[in-house]
Amino acid sequence: MNYADDKAKYHLKIIVCGAGAVGKTSIVRRYVEDKFEFNYLLTVGLDPTNRRIEVDGTLVNLVIFDVAGQKRFQTLRDIFFRKANGALLVFDLTRSETLDELYEWKEQIDDRLGKDRIPIILVGNKSDLEDIVRIDYGYLEDQVIPDFTPIKYLETSAYHDENIRETFFYLTKEILEREGIISS
Repeated sequence: MNYADDKAKYHLKIIVCGAGAVGKTSIVRRYVEDKFEFNYLLTVGLDPTNRRIEVDGTLVNLVIFDVAGQKRFQTLRDIFFRKANGALLVFDLTRSETLDELYEWKEQIDDRLGKDRIPIILVGNKSDLEDIVRIDYGYLEDQVIPDFTPIKYLETSAYHDENIRETFFYLTKEILEREGIISS
């Protein structure tokens, strides 16, 4: 559908969080521009972008903030988290330490926005690298997912364009339902 002449009635701020090099920029770029590049420069601070999406007949403009994962940019996060409507918490399926770092990200979101105030999707990225996955799925299912109580857990591959659009769709739908804009 071509939205060029349509105006979105709703604007939602989505923050994409996670450790450095988990693929946040790749996910956002795949979703917004339908592109994948192997070499990205480090995201400095944040990199906002926009994309329109239609959910149950409602046109929404997503303002997507690709939040820098490196700790040295942590002081900027207050600004970027402010008034966020939803979040993707991304980890790298090939680096188990990035899963552990999500606890710090969730704590920061809760501290800045209120505990469990916004919907979150937990995203395991780089599913195309199944030969080198380092995640203990038992630990993930038994411990991590219950700790985060995300609205959904999805595995994505920005490289193969797997579950990228679905991730943003599910998050947007949940936000619109919570706001009473659409029915569940």
